[in-house]
Amino acid sequence: MKTFLRLVLSIGFLVALTGSRAMACAACYADNTGSRMGNAANWGVIAMAIIMFAMLGAIFAAGCYFNYRAKHPFPDYEELLSDDDVLPDPAP
Repeated sequence: MKTFLRLVLSIGFLVALTGSRAMACAACYADNTGSRMGNAANWGVIAMAIIMFAMLGAIFAAGCYFNYRAKHPFPDYEELLSDDDVLPDPAP
């Protein structure tokens, strides 16, 4: 416990000595109105939302396909072979 307390205190002391602000994102600085960092953060959020909705749409589409296949299964292999046995007459 002493070593943990000593580590926390030494890190706090070093942070206090630096005197400069720590690097933070645009939302922490409240600087998201036209700055490059704010625009990049906005585009990152938009891109993540698009990717998330695309993935959820793909999962939903796969579920719909599996549901359709469960209600309309493919015919048995033997039944498909029996359909191929009947060939039309060749043209004379």
